[in-house]
Amino acid sequence: MNKQITIVKHVKWLESLFDLTIDRVTGSIIHIGHSNADGGSAVEPGAEITVYDAAGLHYLPPLADMHIHLDKHFLGEPWKPLQPFVTLPGQLEFERKMLSSLPTGAGERARRLLEVLLAQGTTMIRTHVDVDPRIGLSHLEEILEVRELYRGRIEMEIVAFPQQGLLRSGSLPVMRQALKAGADYVGGVDPAGLDRQVDASLDAMFELSTEFNAGIDLHLHDPGHLGIYTMSRFADLTEQTGKAGRAAVSHAYCLGQVSAAETRTIGQKLFASGVAVITSVPIDRPMPPVSQLLDIGVTVHVGSDNILDAWSPFGNGDLLARGSRLAEVSGWIEDKPLMDTYPLISRSAVFPQVGDRGSFSLVNAANAMHAIASAPARAAVFSGGVLVGGYTTLDAPQAAATNR
Repeated sequence: MNKQITIVKHVKWLESLFDLTIDRVTGSIIHIGHSNADGGSAVEPGAEITVYDAAGLHYLPPLADMHIHLDKHFLGEPWKPLQPFVTLPGQLEFERKMLSSLPTGAGERARRLLEVLLAQGTTMIRTHVDVDPRIGLSHLEEILEVRELYRGRIEMEIVAFPQQGLLRSGSLPVMRQALKAGADYVGGVDPAGLDRQVDASLDAMFELSTEFNAGIDLHLHDPGHLGIYTMSRFADLTEQTGKAGRAAVSHAYCLGQVSAAETRTIGQKLFASGVAVITSVPIDRPMPPVSQLLDIGVTVHVGSDNILDAWSPFGNGDLLARGSRLAEVSGWIEDKPLMDTYPLISRSAVFPQVGDRGSFSLVNAANAMHAIASAPARAAVFSGGVLVGGYTTLDAPQAAATNR
């Protein structure tokens, strides 16, 4: 089979222009050259070539949304009025009723949201998918099918998520089934506030993780010192079970509710044990002090979390805008901290290298710092060298040309 090649010419990076050559079969970048220089040596004779002209649009790395719920949004559904949050159990029952009333399944809703994410430059996600004794694996089975459908366009990590409480809802058996079926991560939620058994809940999560060699991602809304205690025990178990680099605490509002000295102490423990913190950059409640955590060395990721669902009508899945919000609320106005925002919303280097996956966005921006500050609309989005989103076609591509 002939090579299938994409060449994107005149891509801007800071003050320079370069051309990208991508092998669409492998999805990898095979050549990066200065614009107007001869880059043809990277393309084998007989290759089918599609050429796009970026015309000076600026390169952005592919985005990675590390906390989202593909199965629980209402995009494309009739508007549904929400209720004020009173108690967590009450809200969970409200969500259950709303989801059960939808005419669409989790798979169809997931596809809707994935198309939105792709169009905005997100090509990697970690999605939490509800499992419990009532719904069983129904959501998970549909999301696993969608993962296969989008393979090559979006990389997807799946968390088996016992939203009703791991112990409270008796979800241990169905969690085992979910991990056998193909979930990558063990989820959990509020070991104190929902399960009301901090140590027993955490022990069960880590036992599942060890049994199935899975990662762990804990939703933690529990506040203040209660949350800090839970994070401390989570870090202990991460170290004891050898899960460094595969364990994360999502939300972790408690880190924004204690003193800087206390946050420093727990932050040092998180760093030493290899626990990441994932934030959705909330503006309606305390959030982790990201600058302090980064200074300590803690890995921090950003995710969208709620996107028009039973919890909130807000959110649009634009992770670049979410990164911009983080930079703004953190006071990151100088060039270096603006650039340092990218590793929080992407798992790739800010500038491409040969061998990297050919996934990226092009935007109308003066430079990368301007892009994170202004979050411009994506002019074009490529995944594995294939144009998958954006508001322009980059002129009419020269499709299926032959390199002789």
